[in-house]
Amino acid sequence: MANIKAHTRYRLKNGNIIPGVTTILDSQLGWSKWVLMAWSRREALEGNDPDKILRETGDSGTCTHYLIESHINCIKPNLSDFTQSQIDASQQGFAAFLSWERSYSLEYLHLEYPVVSEFYRFGGTADLIARWKGWIWLIDLKTSKAVYPEMVVQVAAYGRAYEEQEGQKVAEYHILQLSKDGGGFQHHRISPEKIEVAWSVFEHCRELYALQRKMKGLN
Repeated sequence: MANIKAHTRYRLKNGNIIPGVTTILDSQLGWSKWVLMAWSRREALEGNDPDKILRETGDSGTCTHYLIESHINCIKPNLSDFTQSQIDASQQGFAAFLSWERSYSLEYLHLEYPVVSEFYRFGGTADLIARWKGWIWLIDLKTSKAVYPEMVVQVAAYGRAYEEQEGQKVAEYHILQLSKDGGGFQHHRISPEKIEVAWSVFEHCRELYALQRKMKGLN
């Protein structure tokens, strides 16, 4: 699909491929997976296909991101790769974003911005990097029904890689939760103290990821 981005490969300056933030967290951190398991069980008991629902939900979230990207870049979106139900759901999240955007005079610096940490050897893609009153904001867009701890760990890792790569301090971290059912938005500002703890969590996950791969290579 033209509008759905392929999986990004991250590389160091020497060309070596490194893991992405989501790959590391998906393999090492499962704090909220019980929520997904319970939901999947309920849907299956009701005769629904949980995998199909997840694919549909994921694609509508991708469509929301695409609409926001097109809006910021001032281009007309091409929605031909999405179903009508995905478009309808994404319009709700997009409207929530526009409502949130009116509350701030943000200068958008980067959108869907790849960042790489040469020191910690990982990469990631930050949704939005913006400037507000001279301060750098890192903003992650979510269309999920809740904000889970893993999401905070994710943005902490993005921020650390951005600071290393760009030599600029991220002043504030934000998760913008956009409803796909007309519920508007919820703006979560993550405290510096929480970001520090989240970064520590990611460091441990990165180490475990490396150890796991090392064990797989041993007899």
